[in-house]
Amino acid sequence: MFITDTFIIENLQVLEESRSTGIMKIAGIFQRADSPNHNKRIYEKKLLLRELKRLDEAIKERRLMGELDHPTHDAIKLGNVSHLVTSLSMKGNEMLGEAEILNTPCGQVAQALIKSGVKLGISSRGMGSLTEKGDYSLVNDDFKLVTFDLVADPSTKGAFPDLVNEANDSNFIETTIRTTYDKALNEKIFIRMLENKLYTK
Repeated sequence: MFITDTFIIENLQVLEESRSTGIMKIAGIFQRADSPNHNKRIYEKKLLLRELKRLDEAIKERRLMGELDHPTHDAIKLGNVSHLVTSLSMKGNEMLGEAEILNTPCGQVAQALIKSGVKLGISSRGMGSLTEKGDYSLVNDDFKLVTFDLVADPSTKGAFPDLVNEANDSNFIETTIRTTYDKALNEKIFIRMLENKLYTK
């Protein structure tokens, strides 16, 4: 079963922002154990600790990537990657995470949204089964955490970003939005050209 749980990132901090690389570093609470989220699901702390240990190698090797918006697949699509998860740890029942918002097309959109004051959510993506426990569902031991994605609609209480040490670049947002729009427009024109060619044969 495909399981996604979104979490508004509370007290998410921008730790560093590099103009030269276009990478923004963020940190905050990514998940919470032993507490029902907005989807009425509970992740036991021992389960999250196990998954953190399993993902540790991928984090150290800079392979734990995430996407912008929730995909409907469990594999990472490189064309949709917006960020790289660089740290995950448990403090009490809270899972603390850090990530680099990359200078990819999706990463640039995420940076522009954050700079504009949009409150994004962090969403866990995984595979597993659920056991109904009254009004709530318990995530079972067969759960496998795939990654964390940036989304607009969180489900776990407490995961929204705040901006700290933001570089002052007034043209960044406008340029990013214009570039993204131009790319989408060019793709639309290309598709129309293909359709015209097919139908005129």
